[in-house]
Amino acid sequence: MTQSALSLMEKKKFSFYHHYINLSHEDVIVSYKGPFSSTIMYEMSKEIQNRLVKDLVAGKKVYSIFMELAQNIFNYSAEVNKFGIRNEGIGTIVVTESEDAYSITAGNLVSRRAVPILVDKCQLINNSDRETLRRLKFEEKNRTGAANEFSKGAGVGLIHIALTSAEPLEAEVAEINEQISFFAISVNVKKKAA
Repeated sequence: MTQSALSLMEKKKFSFYHHYINLSHEDVIVSYKGPFSSTIMYEMSKEIQNRLVKDLVAGKKVYSIFMELAQNIFNYSAEVNKFGIRNEGIGTIVVTESEDAYSITAGNLVSRRAVPILVDKCQLINNSDRETLRRLKFEEKNRTGAANEFSKGAGVGLIHIALTSAEPLEAEVAEINEQISFFAISVNVKKKAA
């Protein structure tokens, strides 16, 4: 983490108790912050599947969206842990349950240069109908040579999330310093009607 990001955190003392209380207001299925390895993703996905077994349709959607967001952190986070030749992206993900929906939120540090690209993709996705999203997903998958350091498949993943959830993507950006921002994305999955 950069010195500027550390100094920003030092200005506002973190209270783990307040963090605990905030998370306690919702039914938390999974909450994690740290490096995203294949083992961590597997264990969290198992917990999601176990907790949502009574609503299989929504559970499958939550699982699919969780995996996309976790892979985005693993692949694109600007903050990484290095283990030998392996790099594991660091980020946070929270899956919560309310009366009528599940909410999946994930965030990680990204290059500030990536922020406009990510925000534009989210806006394009939110302004597109299902048929347009299917076409965009097909075009993104078949695009050759056009990928840049910020879109090695992330566009397909975001489109997949929107198609799976049938709900808009909510993006949040917090500037950390001149090079780095924190980018979070949140999406809801409606429960089956009782």
